[in-house]
Amino acid sequence: MPPACDHVALRAASRCPPRVEGYWMPLFTRPVLMSTSLSVFAPLSVRPGRAGFAVVATLSIFASAAVTTWLFVPRAGGMDLAEPPQPAVAAGETLNAVLSSAATYVNQKEPEKAEAIMREAIARFPEERELRTQYAQVLLALKRSAEAYEQYAVALKLGPKDAGLEFMAGTIASTMGRPDAAVSHYSNAQSIDPSEAKYPLFLAQVQIKQNKIDDAKANLLRSARIDPDQAVAWATLAELALRENKPGVALQHVARARQIEPGVTDWRIIEARAFKRSNKPEDAIKLLVGLDQAERYSPAILQIMGECYGMLSRQADAAAMYAAASEANPSSAAIALSAAEWYVRLNQPEQARKFVQRASVLGDPNAKKMLEQIK
Repeated sequence: MPPACDHVALRAASRCPPRVEGYWMPLFTRPVLMSTSLSVFAPLSVRPGRAGFAVVATLSIFASAAVTTWLFVPRAGGMDLAEPPQPAVAAGETLNAVLSSAATYVNQKEPEKAEAIMREAIARFPEERELRTQYAQVLLALKRSAEAYEQYAVALKLGPKDAGLEFMAGTIASTMGRPDAAVSHYSNAQSIDPSEAKYPLFLAQVQIKQNKIDDAKANLLRSARIDPDQAVAWATLAELALRENKPGVALQHVARARQIEPGVTDWRIIEARAFKRSNKPEDAIKLLVGLDQAERYSPAILQIMGECYGMLSRQADAAAMYAAASEANPSSAAIALSAAEWYVRLNQPEQARKFVQRASVLGDPNAKKMLEQIK
């Protein structure tokens, strides 16, 4: 008598397919929106013992998001990779065998063959929901996002309701520039599982892109109530408060983010901007001057500190800061030109000429005109 199978076969099989042991590795990441990243795991209904594909969605708050596809890598002895299966579904092949075959091809960097296996399996077994979701991951590996989204849409229609699948469909829709669809999927995910903080958080990010700020703030607060330790939710609320010119509110929100994640530079930048907007340039400078040199000499932080020095009539400090930054980053035309501008304000033409010449050599289009104006 054959051993009992603990999974559902697509078709009757004479034996249970061998279990596959291994580990997961990332295949690729697709950029989506903004700069600070928040990674969350979006589980798929991969049954125990199944080789397949899972997904991690990464959202960036202010500049980019991404979807990372993870692949199953069999351990030595777990699967014979020397003779990969042909890209066709055998007559009695089970779901586990199909997924194992597809995983083998993807791991061997042959996603086209994996796609052929999955496409044929779906043609024969169109009602198998798990095939749809795993096929979507193969399509993502082939950078065919629109087709991957359609597979998720079919999987959702097959039912039952699944918050994780709605979430993944929403994330893919967002990467495709379909915010209305993303909002619909994220809202569905939130309705199915109102206890999950990432659903209103991701929904809020799309609503910000749609300029639906009140709705976004409501969902950010909802996410923060579910999980008060989400620094990203508080920081995003602070950023929105700054956009509305409410620096006091921004300081309250970003203080929560900084308390939760004191080492995140982006939260410190938001707080410094809020201090500057509150006419507290000294506090902003104190907050940023303690950063290491690589971060302190980034264009965004240099700009904030330069503006704060200007508010305090400390032009010499601003010029010295930009000069040091230019020496540390000699390939940056923008930093060199800013150093020159500060020395012009100090009426120090020799120093100004030094840095504007550097900017000119580096190709800054405004450097030549400034050089002509320096006497």
